[in-house]
Order: sequence, then structure tokens, then C-alpha cells
Amino acid sequence: MEHEPPKELLEAGRIAAEAREYAAGLVEAGASCRRVCELVEEKIRSLGAVPAFPCNISLDSVAAHYTPGLRDDCSIGGGSVVKLDVGAAVEGYIADTAVTVDLGGGHRSLVEASVEGLRAAMKVLKPGARFYDIGRAVEQAVRRRGFKVVKNLSGHTIDRYTIHAGLSIPNYGDRTAWIHRIRPGMTFAIEPFATNGRGMVREGSTVNIYAYTGRKPRAMLGGLEERILRHVAEKYRTLPFTPRWLKGMAGDEEVERAVRLLAKLGALHAYPVLIEAGGGLVSQAEHTFYALRGGIVVVTEKGQPTI
Repeated sequence: MEHEPPKELLEAGRIAAEAREYAAGLVEAGASCRRVCELVEEKIRSLGAVPAFPCNISLDSVAAHYTPGLRDDCSIGGGSVVKLDVGAAVEGYIADTAVTVDLGGGHRSLVEASVEGLRAAMKVLKPGARFYDIGRAVEQAVRRRGFKVVKNLSGHTIDRYTIHAGLSIPNYGDRTAWIHRIRPGMTFAIEPFATNGRGMVREGSTVNIYAYTGRKPRAMLGGLEERILRHVAEKYRTLPFTPRWLKGMAGDEEVERAVRLLAKLGALHAYPVLIEAGGGLVSQAEHTFYALRGGIVVVTEKGQPTI
């Protein structure tokens, strides 16, 4: 019997793909990162889904996990390499996709390197494909362009309400991934990152993305912390959120302080921004896929073809 993709997943993929293209069209010199993210998140909602995570807009050497907070923003520079990572969820079924915009036109080869890495992965994708072979295909394609993959960023399996579901799909020939294969019924994302830097990322100090861990702190919580935790658990479950979405629950500084405390107590998981360790520029490309017995559905590509 064929493992048909859930209709909710296909709908999430259609919406995520539309939101990705919409996001790319918003990128221009001088644009507010906050405004771009808010428009993209509202677009996802208007199409009948919810954001599976806050819209990520990561500039230049920032590889991932930046979204504007309650009190910080960024402005897109004229020559920026802008990575937009967006996700849509329908009844907890998640589609995750990303695109890079080379605003100045001077880094086209870097942008193409991550796209070609994704295409190379798609050429070897099939039910039963080893994660190792997928990663090796990505790395070879990126290296042919003269760049490095970011080795400590990877693709991932996806479950309902869980964006990173436990298995990582490397962007290089990682022999520790030899035992893992694509299985029918599996939802997963492949996301090559290419760089002219060291090929590794480090954590930065900015944290504007969190997720509920499902654990309630043993320590006594204040009223605001209790309200935030209850709100997050009910509204977002285990999907990532940003304090921007909690605006109005208290003053901005109070909300930020309460969220940081909840993370310190283990009730929330924090996602710091990830920065290229050598200060290199980074590009990203990403699709979500669903494995059938006889092929792979590209969930976040227009038309959702089976390959």
C-alpha cells in the first residue's frame, strides 16, 4: 500500500512555497527586516496556515535563526546576501523551505552553489537512499562551485508539530549517517548552506526564537511567566515562536525577561542566531520532501512533483 502524503502536508507545502516567493519579492535595499517578517507571517496566515516558526531573515555571515525581536530590528543593506527561511503548518503538518536573494548581484555564484547542492541531493533522492550519499552529493556540488558547505548545519526529519524530529541529513559525506536511509512515509527537509568562510557556524548572542519543551519548571513562577508558558503551550505547542508574537502581554522588556527566565529554567528551548565562524558569507536553499514507496514528493516546489 502506498504511503500517500497527508493532504494537510501538501497544503502546508503549497502555502510555504507561495510565502517563500512572496518573501523574496519583499527584499530591497533599506527594507526593515521586521516589516518583511511580519508581512510574510501574515501572508501565511491569510492563506490558511500558521507560521511553523518565525520567519527567519539572516543577512550575510548570519547563517540562520535571526528574526527581529520585540525591541531589535535590522535594515537590509544594498549588497546583502539575504536568506529567507519560512515554514507553514496546517493542523501541525509542517513544510519548511528557504531561498537566498543576492541583492547586490555580486554573489550569484555563492547563491547558485546552495541551489546546485539541493539539486544534486534531489538527483540521488529515492526511497532507501542513504543520508550519507545525499550529503556527499550536496558537498560535491557546492565544492564544484568553489565554496564549502556549512558542516554543522543540516537537513532534518519532520514530524507533526516537530520541525526537527531527531534525524539529521548532513550536507557532506558524514559516515556517521551511513546507517540512516529515506523510508516511505518520512517527511524531511534538505537544506544546503554554502559559504566562502570556514564552513562552520558558531552561536551568537542574539536569541529571538524559542520553543516550548513540554517541561514545567519546578521553581515557583511569577504571574507573567505562568501566563506566557500557558499561552505558548496552548497556541504554539512545540512549534517555535518569537517574543514578537507575545507583544501586549506586558511591557516589551518584561516579556523578554520572562521568556529568558523560562528558557533558563528549561521550560523553553532557545535558538541563538548562528554565525559563520570565519565571518564568511552564507547562502541557503531548502525544500521539504515526502517519501512514497516509489518516489519522492517535493512538497515545497510549485506543482509538488514526484521525483
